[in-house]
Amino acid sequence: MAKKDTKLENLAKTVHMLIEEIRLSETEGLDRIFMDVYSQQADMMTDSRQQGKVKHAFKDILGIVFFGVLAGNDEWEDIYDFAMDERETLRNYLDLKNGIPSHDTMQRVFAIIRPDELQGMLKEILIQMIEMAGQHLDQYLYQNEELDCYVRDVIAADGKETRHTAKKHAKDPEDLCNLNEFNVMSTEWGVCLSSTRINEKTNEIPEMQAVMKGLDCRKCIVTADAMNAQKETARVIVQEAHGDYCLALKGNQKQAYEEIRNYFACKDLLENIRQKAGQYQSETEESTYAITIREYFITDDIQWFEDRGRWEKLQSIGYERKTITIKETEESHIEERYYLCSIKPIAELFAIAVRRHWNIENNLHWTLDVVFREDSLCSKEKKAVHNLGLIRRFVMFIIKLMKTYYGRSMRRVRKTIGRKPETELPLILAVLRVLYTNDLLDSIDELTK
Repeated sequence: MAKKDTKLENLAKTVHMLIEEIRLSETEGLDRIFMDVYSQQADMMTDSRQQGKVKHAFKDILGIVFFGVLAGNDEWEDIYDFAMDERETLRNYLDLKNGIPSHDTMQRVFAIIRPDELQGMLKEILIQMIEMAGQHLDQYLYQNEELDCYVRDVIAADGKETRHTAKKHAKDPEDLCNLNEFNVMSTEWGVCLSSTRINEKTNEIPEMQAVMKGLDCRKCIVTADAMNAQKETARVIVQEAHGDYCLALKGNQKQAYEEIRNYFACKDLLENIRQKAGQYQSETEESTYAITIREYFITDDIQWFEDRGRWEKLQSIGYERKTITIKETEESHIEERYYLCSIKPIAELFAIAVRRHWNIENNLHWTLDVVFREDSLCSKEKKAVHNLGLIRRFVMFIIKLMKTYYGRSMRRVRKTIGRKPETELPLILAVLRVLYTNDLLDSIDELTK
């Protein structure tokens, strides 16, 4: 059966207890120890500046931006103002031999950082924390011993466009377009596993295939929208990422889409699926304005599908029918979606994969736009904006971990940190250090037994 809570939510509860344990234990210096870990990682990054002219250490600039974003600052000027106001607190963790660099200097440095190195550094820290903390949490998102089906995570992939980042009168065609990024997210951990810059929306297809080659998706289901419903993408997910897939179908795969839509249009076939154990599931949700009924049909009856051999490990096809009824007018409309899947025909698992895909929109893209104001930023330097976005994604995970402790929205958590950095930063860094090395988690485990 599927778990209701994600591993991120369970880890946030553990962090709440962890904070109390940290307060009761002799933990002086824990925050500085984590900064030693950060410093070692930052020292391995490439600094392409002319060293004879360098006044501010690379890791100091990275650290200032990290702390500034954590404390609720989104623009370069705001990060600079925060660093100036809190420079004595920041000196506990950063050298700052030549004071605080200007906001222009910070932006210029972020424009020369290699995104793959920055993402690699942040990902190394995140994955270490996840692997350590994961030892204390349930292993599977879904498990069915009878059907020998075990799933650890749903990995969602989708592109994001950051508005207002285009330069209207630029000579370079690339600068005339907004910043486009391709994101891959673990829905169980709430972590952005990869965020890469692409030139335009259509570049998602080769980018997803390239990213999947570098991920280990064993016992995971990879979900993507119709643009990435490609035969080669399915092959890469199965053969190179060692995962399964649940790919949405639309008109870009016209023949497959029409064949599967016509199949599910047959009422007798739908009734047959409904009668088969485990291949149909219905969910009803009621809000103030509407009642939504979601129905999930999935079947391994695909012998008729002529293209089945060209889709790697294709085991089933799925159909989601959503009926929305407006309470006031009692008017209803139906939304339908179709899927190609390499998973077994289990409606509960199919429903989890379909619903979880929207986490990347609701819990990543929406949060970046609303909490971190990505769509409202003034900067047009795309490489700097992209690298700053990698810091935001790292900070987002930390804020989600601390939400249960603070009992506030993500926006308000950031404001709280910004108001009291001298007390909040040491606490957060101590938590990160403990998660990174697994210290104190054993005692937490004993407390929860």
